[in-house]
Amino acid sequence: MKIRLLAITAVLTFMLASVAVAATAPADATPTAVEECGSIPWGAAISAVEAITYSHTIAGVKYYKVTKTEPCGVFNIQGANVTYGFLDGKLYTVLVEIAKAQDVKQVVATLMDSYGLPDHKQSDGWDEYRWETDDLKIKLKSQFATDRIKIGMYYKPLIPKE
Repeated sequence: MKIRLLAITAVLTFMLASVAVAATAPADATPTAVEECGSIPWGAAISAVEAITYSHTIAGVKYYKVTKTEPCGVFNIQGANVTYGFLDGKLYTVLVEIAKAQDVKQVVATLMDSYGLPDHKQSDGWDEYRWETDDLKIKLKSQFATDRIKIGMYYKPLIPKE
């Protein structure tokens, strides 16, 4: 149990660190792939990604799985599915799904450390937490009955205007 908790915390810490590195790039900088764990800066072109496999398209967003697992093997060890969504060829969203998270409170606490207090609501058997920064919208959904967690991060400058 402690090992699983530490591993989940490590996965989310890595993910948040990757987002923080990507979010600190200057707005006028040309996006490039970040070497650590193959993370991709927000708004980067799909051409910046190595070993990517098309998954599906929903509402104009093309979703891909990154098939290069080194040095990102921690995601595979934890059974987390990570999907990258590109809108108009630029990184718009990162979706993470963890099938059996053992400590949802720790996952939420890790996000709170980086993004502050979330808005929280419950609906249809899911707890939903939301954060927002200048550049990102973050949503975490957890289902107590199944220990399932879904995290969606969205790059606000690319969110389609209605």
